[in-house]
Amino acid sequence: MLPLSTFYLITLVGCLWVTYDFFRKSLVQLIKPLSLVILLEIGQFIAYFIYGFSTHSLIFNVDYIFPGLLTAGFASLGTFLLAKAYSISPLTSVVPFLSFLPFFTVIFGSLLLKENLQLIQIFGLIIMVVASLIINYKGKKVNSFSELFKVLYQDLVRERGCVLVILTSLTWAFAIPFDKISMQYVNPISHALYHSLLCCLIFSIAKFFSKTDPWFGGEKMQIPYRSLFFAVINVCFAMVLQFMAYNVCFVGLVETGKRAISLIANLFIGALIFKEKLNKFKIAGTLLILLATVLLLKVA
Repeated sequence: MLPLSTFYLITLVGCLWVTYDFFRKSLVQLIKPLSLVILLEIGQFIAYFIYGFSTHSLIFNVDYIFPGLLTAGFASLGTFLLAKAYSISPLTSVVPFLSFLPFFTVIFGSLLLKENLQLIQIFGLIIMVVASLIINYKGKKVNSFSELFKVLYQDLVRERGCVLVILTSLTWAFAIPFDKISMQYVNPISHALYHSLLCCLIFSIAKFFSKTDPWFGGEKMQIPYRSLFFAVINVCFAMVLQFMAYNVCFVGLVETGKRAISLIANLFIGALIFKEKLNKFKIAGTLLILLATVLLLKVA
């Protein structure tokens, strides 16, 4: 079983990412995806720098550069894809496909970090992926399993945001093991600072060459300073605590617990706040995600 302190840490990280998803979903209605992530990364850099400088906790090691660049590059790509997905598809449709993130993370974690899961945990991962497909199922009648998988695939590709979220999961999953490798050379707050700086530079370069992504959704739109401030504070705590969790647990298990909480909560947030429809397939998929999480976190 997971140590109780680690379980609480993963749960807290999951709750923080739930509120951050809510902020991003709200802000992306007012600010274009690329512009939004630049503002959020700038805010994170300022917060990390103030804390790190005031506590004299910032450190640097030249060996950090390679894994730091890799994790920042792939994390930046995934962040932009997710923000784009939130802007074009309902939260209840796209968020379940973040369940692919722990699946891919376990694969890359095994290859890069030698963090191998037991058979029951792999079974839990498969259940989680199947559950995400069920959540997006439209209810069309089928006569065979092959026809069912065909329909699930058609439902998937029909919602463009879902495809973007799967790509997000793949790119983030590749970045996550390099987060853990990076922290062999620096502490979590230093990694968070350098990570936000590198991501901000990458997004700013992309913004410079973008001709179709204006800063805001309308000419008269005002910057939502208050929401941006709380979103930045929220993600700062989420990122640093997540990096701390990576140091005490397999990255695949951290992502599993975090995403399970996020998936379930966001389904209800989407239904209650954003008035998105919640049907029996979404409920059934959510219950399967709970079962998968129990199997995955049973052994550490």
